[in-house]
Amino acid sequence: MATAEFNVNASTIPAKTAIYVDRNGELVWGGVIWGRNYNSNEQRLSITAREFESYFERRRITQTVDFTNTDQLVIARTLIDDAQTVPYGDIGVITGAETSGVLIDRVYYSYELKGVYPAIQDLSRAEDGFDFNIKVEYDPLTEEPMKTLVLGYPRSGVVYDLNDPEAFVFIFPAGNIVEYEYPEDGPLAANTIYALGAGSNEGKLIETAQDTTKFADGWALLEDQANYSDVTDTTLLQELAIGAVNALAYPPTVIKIVVPAYVTPEFGSYEIGDDARLIITDERFPNTLDAVYRIVALSVQPGEAGPERVTITLTETTN
Repeated sequence: MATAEFNVNASTIPAKTAIYVDRNGELVWGGVIWGRNYNSNEQRLSITAREFESYFERRRITQTVDFTNTDQLVIARTLIDDAQTVPYGDIGVITGAETSGVLIDRVYYSYELKGVYPAIQDLSRAEDGFDFNIKVEYDPLTEEPMKTLVLGYPRSGVVYDLNDPEAFVFIFPAGNIVEYEYPEDGPLAANTIYALGAGSNEGKLIETAQDTTKFADGWALLEDQANYSDVTDTTLLQELAIGAVNALAYPPTVIKIVVPAYVTPEFGSYEIGDDARLIITDERFPNTLDAVYRIVALSVQPGEAGPERVTITLTETTN
């Protein structure tokens, strides 16, 4: 990805340019500019950018590769490495040597032209999967931005520890939360998943996963389907069905809290993937909500008209 200094037009070319966010001397975000739009009335150029993982959505597995009894993290890492060995395909993502102990078989055929990112995403979402992201930070030697693939099994991020004085805690109303949203979306719940794979009509692959424990707890049958039209491996398809039903067995809760950036815990100390304790006492939770959730997204509002604020998106944690 190209970079350019002091030239707005050259520095924001979509699909070509990398962008990094530096906050107080530390990189807190990095990604690829995928779009821009100029508004003449406001005389403002808006850009749309996504994390570096999005680059691998535009890459394909063009050579057949067969993994037998191979660690799932090795497969994910190899897919990134292979994509970057292709001429002009290296964006400088550094890979490590993590392992999970979960050994699987996978074949990616050249004629499928499977996307690199979807292939890794399928692996991560399968039963006994993993977390992955591309972390950005300054190289301590060159002081240039550095991109590193992070693979975490069974997950990444800081696991909440009640006895850790530096554990992340957010409190409302007499605390560091300015406001919050707590939606609950029942239509997203499912206790039976039909995973649809490759093929058509009677030849279409179908694997089913069901969480029967919910029926004893009073839940009715809730069915949904997940489409994986390029999956030809029935074992993988079954693992994807199990992963999906585990994720949707309860209506997923996605909470958004707004906090000041400079109030403890300060923005930059917590990252996507970390656990945080949420304590709320108000009309919605008169008996106090006190639970641990996982940070899945961060959004910063610059302090142009007031204090800098951070919107933190949280969801349930399984660990």
